[in-house]
Amino acid sequence: MKLLGSPTSPFVRKIRVLLIEKGYDDIELTSCNPWEDPAELLEHNPMARIPVLVLKNGVSFYDSKLIADYIETNMQGPKFVPASGASRWFVLQAQTLADTIMDVAVRSVKERNRPAEKQIKELIIRDEIAVARGIGAAAKTIKAMDEQINLGHISIACAMAYVDFRMPHMKWRDRHTDLSAWYQKMRLRPSMQATQPPEGK
Repeated sequence: MKLLGSPTSPFVRKIRVLLIEKGYDDIELTSCNPWEDPAELLEHNPMARIPVLVLKNGVSFYDSKLIADYIETNMQGPKFVPASGASRWFVLQAQTLADTIMDVAVRSVKERNRPAEKQIKELIIRDEIAVARGIGAAAKTIKAMDEQINLGHISIACAMAYVDFRMPHMKWRDRHTDLSAWYQKMRLRPSMQATQPPEGK
């Protein structure tokens, strides 16, 4: 079994953290740049999106939500999504919130990385406002969740880490001190430490 993706992708990191937390810290990460349309990635996901989980029998799953569901359903280890009830939907909603923050943040970063004369400033502003709203919602979500780590915690932590990594100018910690204190503890978990993106990337 191996995971295709970039070590700087927050979606890839979410899956790597989940695997490590479940006890699978030996899953190989095959680093690839989806923007280069590498043959191995296209073989397993014609849309050239990451992450992709490739099983030993060659079957592949893509989209981080689907991969997380596969891991939770088919792989042994502690559970990170409640089996049923309101708590299950709350955790899955937290994952969706975090994924949306990641989506919008990634789009904003890509727009900022374009040549200045080609950037759509209105899009950058709109996306950063949306990310700020998402972080506010994440702060409320963390307060409402149990302390026992779940997929919602993992997803939100990876989203906050990406904002720190690529959008430090947002200074979200100044406005959300409780979320910042929670994240400071979360980021010290071995799974988060082991999946930090390479410096300078």
